Amino acid sequence: MLKAFDARDSRGRRDEYDEDLLVHDLDIFTADELKILQSKAYRRLASKTQVLCFPSNPHIRTRSVHTNEVIAISTTISELLGLNTPLCRAIAAGHDIGHTPYGHVGEKILSELGNKDKKFEHQVYSVVVAQDIERKGLGLNLTYETLEGILLHSRGDKELKTEDNKPQEYAVVMYSDKIAYTFSDLNDAIRWGFLTEKDIPSAVNRLGKTQRRRNDNCIKALIRESREKGYVSFSEGKEFEIFNELKAFMYDKVYYKVNWDVHKAVLKQAYNIFSEEFQDIDPIIILSLLTDREVNKLGILLLGTKIELREQIKNFGVFEITPYLKGKKIDYSNSDLSWGK
Repeated sequence: MLKAFDARDSRGRRDEYDEDLLVHDLDIFTADELKILQSKAYRRLASKTQVLCFPSNPHIRTRSVHTNEVIAISTTISELLGLNTPLCRAIAAGHDIGHTPYGHVGEKILSELGNKDKKFEHQVYSVVVAQDIERKGLGLNLTYETLEGILLHSRGDKELKTEDNKPQEYAVVMYSDKIAYTFSDLNDAIRWGFLTEKDIPSAVNRLGKTQRRRNDNCIKALIRESREKGYVSFSEGKEFEIFNELKAFMYDKVYYKVNWDVHKAVLKQAYNIFSEEFQDIDPIIILSLLTDREVNKLGILLLGTKIELREQIKNFGVFEITPYLKGKKIDYSNSDLSWGK
């Protein structure tokens, strides 16, 4: 029998005072979700890469569309397993708010450009954004469980495994994220013309002919396995084997094959410019808060003079935030959750 996380067992929020007037009238995790959905970080996701940079086809997913799909799948799994759905939705809403422009490629470039002793990881930085950057540097003041769930959601191309001794809701979002992006990214790669149906592993069609069928069959398999084991799990059976094959295929044939050379060059040039212009803010922080659209525009403007550049980029969203970050020591590699332990 799976056990839902009881909100009364929450470790609470870092700051006792909360400026949201209605926060105490709502379920604590519902309040977290609403805070995230109204944040600047969440709004920026609409102009950030999921797999393709700023696609012209409106049906190709952005990072915000992916996030909404993770919320939907997490809600479905949580409801069917009788878990804490508001906690799942809050984690899902915030799980990618720390993503850079150009997605995982941007994440890698920022790691290379920044302090060599630190690694830029979006799951860590999502917690940093929530605690130290949002609301003019004051943070969203989310509950510990929402923040920890965000921190623990990522697996990359590594083995999918449930964290021991953690709320089951964390695993719900972790698996929902993987199911969402694997099938949606395949769908978009075909829509984009990068792949055809003939390119994908033939076994995938045994999960269904459409993305929705494939999604649903994996969710059903996860529900069945989780009920049998008594904890959230998706690690065996024919559905998982096909899913795992497809996931490996996507990393090999799509994620590692897209040409990002131009985007990498622009990010590196932007880093040099912001390093000169801002002496009291880490340029990695500034770059991380840009959207694809803004970096693309910056790349075009780099052909002009610096005087023109400063004038042209003054309305970038990041410059609403930088005045409140000056002199503030923000470690993008430290989730700083010790207060809840």
